[in-house]
Amino acid sequence: MKESVSKILIWVLLIIAIPAGLYFGKTFLAPLAIGAVLSMMLIPVMDWLMSKGLSKGWAVAGSTVTLLMFLVFLGSLITIQVKMISRDWPEIEKKSVQYLDQGQKFIEEKSGLDPDEQLAQAKTMLSKLGSGSPAALGSVGGAVANVILIIVYVVLLLSQRARFKEFILLNFPKQDHIRVRKALKEIRKTSGGYFYGMLKAMIILAILYGTGFMIGGVKYAFLLALIAAVFSFIPYVGNAIGGSLAALLALVSGGPSSVLVVLIVMFAAQMIDNYITQPYVVGKEVDLNPFMTITSVVAFGVLWGIAGAIIAIPITGIIRVTFQYLPNTKSLAFVMGNEKPVIDLEAVKEKVDERNSA
Repeated sequence: MKESVSKILIWVLLIIAIPAGLYFGKTFLAPLAIGAVLSMMLIPVMDWLMSKGLSKGWAVAGSTVTLLMFLVFLGSLITIQVKMISRDWPEIEKKSVQYLDQGQKFIEEKSGLDPDEQLAQAKTMLSKLGSGSPAALGSVGGAVANVILIIVYVVLLLSQRARFKEFILLNFPKQDHIRVRKALKEIRKTSGGYFYGMLKAMIILAILYGTGFMIGGVKYAFLLALIAAVFSFIPYVGNAIGGSLAALLALVSGGPSSVLVVLIVMFAAQMIDNYITQPYVVGKEVDLNPFMTITSVVAFGVLWGIAGAIIAIPITGIIRVTFQYLPNTKSLAFVMGNEKPVIDLEAVKEKVDERNSA
């Protein structure tokens, strides 16, 4: 009895302590977790470079440069499109003023606030936001520092991967090393495969969005498609955020008809993404059931914000693989995964017959 109570208390303490530790340690743990996931994603690139005769140092540098080149490429595409918008800015500004006037009239009709009162309230809100501008600048500076820190973690983790692997193996008896190596390989495949899958899904979405927007005659079709597709990296809420931004830009650059085209195209593309791309391109990499997927995104989003939501699924997938290879946690891996339950129908039938005959 005492042993069972102690086990329950240990589980309760773990349930409380682990989320608390993740939350209070997010400044350190979140960049480290992102760096670890990215480094596992870059291991195949590093191995390929080393197979071509490069030393480990040059292979690490090449892998890191590949990541940086992708980020620069993405930023360059957005910058080019923004410059295109700047050419038409006077027209966009004019339409924005028109929609603002219409919005003010609508608010006045519904709430009774005249435009001057609405403007006064808006100024009050802006002044409150302005008072927090040092914090905002600090958050921007913190984001830049975190990006640099993540890149440093990627370089260090890639360069020391053999040491970390050996450290893990030293904690297991030699007869278990084959099983541990297999688990580590599957963990690497899970984390890297998820992000490669998401990258493929993002490209597919960008093509679907861009094609639909161009057919519908929406201005800045490529930029709108890129914005909506990039935000899809944030599970669930990302599509809503990206779609809202794309619809807003379509409204001020085109009009209500452009917004309608954007919404129709995004709805159709999301159907393809939800029922084809995600299950077959992304879902098979992490092998999590829908309940665990949503729960992990919400939990890590609460603990670590947007960064947590982005890496929640690969981290949870890594935890599932770890549980799968540990003898005492296979039941937890089963609950988290997509494996179908196997029910012994004959045994169930025998029990029902016994109850009926009693």
